[in-house]
Amino acid sequence: MTTRVLLAEDNAALAQMLQTFLAAQGLEALIAGTGTEALRVLSSSKVDLLLLDLKLPELSGVELLQRLRKSPEWATLPVVIMTGVYRGEKYALGAQKLGVRHYLEKPFSRQAFLDAVQSSLADMQRAEEPRDLFGMIRSIHESGKSGTLILPQGVRVVFLQGEPVTFISRGERSFPSFLSSTKKIADEDLKLFVDSGEGRLFFTHTGLLTYDDLVEQSRLFLSSAITASLREAAGFSFKEEPFPQLEFPLIPLSVPRLVYQATREKAIPFQGEQFIGTYGGKYPARTKTFYRLANLLILRREEIDFLQALNPQRPLKETITATESPREAAAFYNFLLSLGMVAFGDRPTPDETPGFVQKNLFNRPIEEIKTSDEPAVGFDDLVEEVSETLELVVGTDGMAAPLSSDDITFEQTVQREFASIQNKNYYEIFGLSQNNFSFNALKEAYFGKTRQYSPERFMELSGTTMNMAQDILSHYANAYNTLSSVVAKERYDEMLNADTTMGIDGKQDDKLQARIQFQSGSVFLEMGEFDNAEKALQDAYTLEPDNAGHCALLALAIYRNPANHSSKAALEKAKMLLAKSLQIEKNAVAYALRGWMLMDEGREGLAEGEFQKALKINPRESNARKGLNMIAEKRESDKKGLFRKIFS
Repeated sequence: MTTRVLLAEDNAALAQMLQTFLAAQGLEALIAGTGTEALRVLSSSKVDLLLLDLKLPELSGVELLQRLRKSPEWATLPVVIMTGVYRGEKYALGAQKLGVRHYLEKPFSRQAFLDAVQSSLADMQRAEEPRDLFGMIRSIHESGKSGTLILPQGVRVVFLQGEPVTFISRGERSFPSFLSSTKKIADEDLKLFVDSGEGRLFFTHTGLLTYDDLVEQSRLFLSSAITASLREAAGFSFKEEPFPQLEFPLIPLSVPRLVYQATREKAIPFQGEQFIGTYGGKYPARTKTFYRLANLLILRREEIDFLQALNPQRPLKETITATESPREAAAFYNFLLSLGMVAFGDRPTPDETPGFVQKNLFNRPIEEIKTSDEPAVGFDDLVEEVSETLELVVGTDGMAAPLSSDDITFEQTVQREFASIQNKNYYEIFGLSQNNFSFNALKEAYFGKTRQYSPERFMELSGTTMNMAQDILSHYANAYNTLSSVVAKERYDEMLNADTTMGIDGKQDDKLQARIQFQSGSVFLEMGEFDNAEKALQDAYTLEPDNAGHCALLALAIYRNPANHSSKAALEKAKMLLAKSLQIEKNAVAYALRGWMLMDEGREGLAEGEFQKALKINPRESNARKGLNMIAEKRESDKKGLFRKIFS
């Protein structure tokens, strides 16, 4: 039998073009130029699909759609909206409430039009097939219907706008039997409840269950009753009602989450070979529905990987066989298809866009921000780069370059000073020694050397020499900070007495200073002085950029600093440092911080995994322990206080 499509479009040229296109697809297309004419065609002919322009003369498309949905004969007719006037999400949502799944804004592409037509006809074919309970619940959810669904075991589930919100237990034995089986009430209390003729609040009124316990047990019962019945193909019925009877407490459940849980528990039949045979050669693409439902789910890590592998440019079978668990991947993709989150086409098509502002997508892989592949420029590279310039200024015999003081520019002064402090320890660069050291002499020498480096003079320098000047000032600052601290000076003297190499190209100075700054930053971090912590840890990182601990703690300081909360650049820097830390070494601090970042995004399942990794490395990692405790507390709170949360 030929599928018949009605084109309700007042633009004759567009209608003719679409009619020709549909005929090429093997479809019979009728044209109606007004809303009144469309209504006449629908009344006199069998139509499988309506393509509707909302701005029609005589009877508008909106009015026509409203009349159809009020008619038992046309209430479920698939409709594709085509409009050039009613644009935006609010109109699409309004149409969705009237059972419209595809809303095309003019101008639309040929492929978008074809996809909408094919998808609507596929929905119609599914609707005509014998339904199981899963199909019934999906239909109620997608159409946003309200009413009462009677499950095969007799439980009456109340739906409001497509979601189950409560069940009727008055005079029924199923719910008290559930409570009795779990030892929540005694057997005599079961008969007492049935004889009372009251609803579930009876258990709280009589002091048998607290209100929070009643809500929790009611939710568990309803969820298990629906899940246990999903395999059934008969014995259920649905009565649509605008205002169905309610019984308190309300316990709203999410249909997508119910279906997901049922899929996990294999409560919904799945024929893997049949699924792959039907869809294996087709190309998957995310639909608009995907973006609306994705944030309702809490997926496992491997399922997030399955999502990441989904490629609109690759046939589904290739994607499935490339995963480590092909059968689980196939079942997961079937779950996405069952909720309309993906669509399959005969040719590659791009994913649809959300159609609304989506600031975050929770179920996505952990971002690993890679550091630059370019090798870091070390001191040796810098010296080699400027060696010719240094030789011109300094000469090949130390400071014996034949230049008079009148000929020396500030740039040359910087270059000479840079060369002069090579291999000198902190005392020597200030003209001091351990024997004649005094804090006043240190202060005077430090300010005497740094005074000439004014901002105006800096502007005179070339890029290479400016870097040298910054290294000089950094070295002077490290030397001054070390020698002006009694504790640090004692450690430095110990290292000097051990006859280690010092100076700007000696590594011991850097290691000591890095250790000092790292310890200072750790203390500042514990005290909550984030600015000071960030500064000290930045110094430690600058001196030892390949130290995993320095990277991780600096990332933590940046992320925790309130001054950075509105800075995307600071957040990206923290993520980069975190990724670099874990590339260098798997360490507890980095895993714990990544856990907190995921927590702040609302991705608790992934955050929990990161905290566990941290504790596996260091069982005493405090940030990881705090994170796990917070997750546990939140889950407990969600269990006991969901009702208050929804209606507050």
